[in-house]
Amino acid sequence: MQRENSVKATLKAGGSVFGSWSICSSAMVANVMAEAGLDFVTLDLEHGPTTFETAESLLYAIEAGGSTPMLRLGEWSEATILRALELGTQGILVSHISSAEEAARVVRACKYPPDGERGLSPFIRRHGYSEVDLAAKLREANEQMLTGVLVEDAEGLNNLDAIAGTPGLDLIYLGIYDISLALGIPGSLEDPRVLEVVREAVHTIEGRGLAAGAVARDREHLRLLLDAGFRYISYLVDTAIIRAGFETALGWHRELVA
Repeated sequence: MQRENSVKATLKAGGSVFGSWSICSSAMVANVMAEAGLDFVTLDLEHGPTTFETAESLLYAIEAGGSTPMLRLGEWSEATILRALELGTQGILVSHISSAEEAARVVRACKYPPDGERGLSPFIRRHGYSEVDLAAKLREANEQMLTGVLVEDAEGLNNLDAIAGTPGLDLIYLGIYDISLALGIPGSLEDPRVLEVVREAVHTIEGRGLAAGAVARDREHLRLLLDAGFRYISYLVDTAIIRAGFETALGWHRELVA
């Protein structure tokens, strides 16, 4: 049967969760991130080299470390969403959603009937590779799946209230770097103009009963996101964290041998 989706349960209860992105395509790195205690680890199939085949072992590694596994899809269709779900992920983030119609397509692809149109094979991991008690398994799958979309452009922001009103949607992740780019100040995430747009967006999302997500790049930025009302926060990406750790140690060495 389905493992309880602790991230979805926390968000539904009004709490906040903290995790990170993984683009290393390494089961060991994914397991280390989970063992660190992150609530979730999101495998980025848009920006990293991870394929559906390699993602399977990474999902196992994340679960073994105690975190909730998530998958991000870039180019998507109902078929690619189905493939991602059949691997056993407990949550999905679909990129480049700009309209309520697209958001509704994502939800339908993630949910079994009567809530959606997801295709069925009883013989996958989340169903215990068996059709026994199948009706109960399908209900539980619909309940436990965390369905999220990324809004990353001006059109999506203009349609944000309609997107957030999509039945069955749990999470809207804002592309705050894209927001800064659209405002002509790329990378200036703490700029008051960016924060004003972000706060309004979070208010819209939370007002519809959904959780708002974003990426935090440092402690101060994390504070700003929490103050703005974000409850699903990713800290950087595994590659950036690894590099920053070694750069810090290298700085210590250069200082001590000078």
